[in-house]
Amino acid sequence: MTARRPGVAALVTVVAGVGGLGGLGILGAGCGAAERIAVLSTRDPADYPCVLHDPHTLGRDFTVRQNLMIHTEHDGKPVDGQLEGIVQKRGDTLLIMGLGPMNVKTFTIEQRGERIEFHQFVGPELPFSPRNILVDVHRVFFKRLPPPAPEELHRVDGADAVQRGELDGETVVETWRDGSLHDAVFTRPGSALRGAIRVEFGPGCTTGACQPESAMLRNEWFGYTLAINNDGYEQL
Repeated sequence: MTARRPGVAALVTVVAGVGGLGGLGILGAGCGAAERIAVLSTRDPADYPCVLHDPHTLGRDFTVRQNLMIHTEHDGKPVDGQLEGIVQKRGDTLLIMGLGPMNVKTFTIEQRGERIEFHQFVGPELPFSPRNILVDVHRVFFKRLPPPAPEELHRVDGADAVQRGELDGETVVETWRDGSLHDAVFTRPGSALRGAIRVEFGPGCTTGACQPESAMLRNEWFGYTLAINNDGYEQL
């Protein structure tokens, strides 16, 4: 049995329109179109597995603007695009907002407890669950093993601190370097999903809060890469 690969079609669609890469033509196509709304649960069956914890358990509140460079392949050819967005965690709510040309709001995804609410204002209909976007946000900012002991974080010999553990049904290997999380690898042994989700972090992912200046997420399960630049964290 092999895993379904919704990622390629999904990323092609995002690159083509939802993120605003179609320029003013996409905005024109969206004018007068009905808003698309979907409500689902974090417990619903999903092609892209990940336990999405209640936002109120996810640490300190913040907001940050993101620039995402997306790379995938379609019919053997590279597809690249760019997406602007905002991530905000406040109390019991996690909000993701997609932005198009001139900062036009293209979509919002809001998680509150187990409820996920999606609103799409412009662009073609997503051929995948908006939950997939939420999953990648959780993996970059919130999916963590308990941090290493202080003596492991700052070893006298300067060696990396590597720890392995089980988290929400996945095997996770984290590498800490100079007191900060350098990378995390997520696998699901025994499942149809081959390879791993690999996240590399720029400066800023510490034991107190993971607010990296940048991150690179490589999804080997569904064949895409996200290069993320985070700008202007604000503590709420």
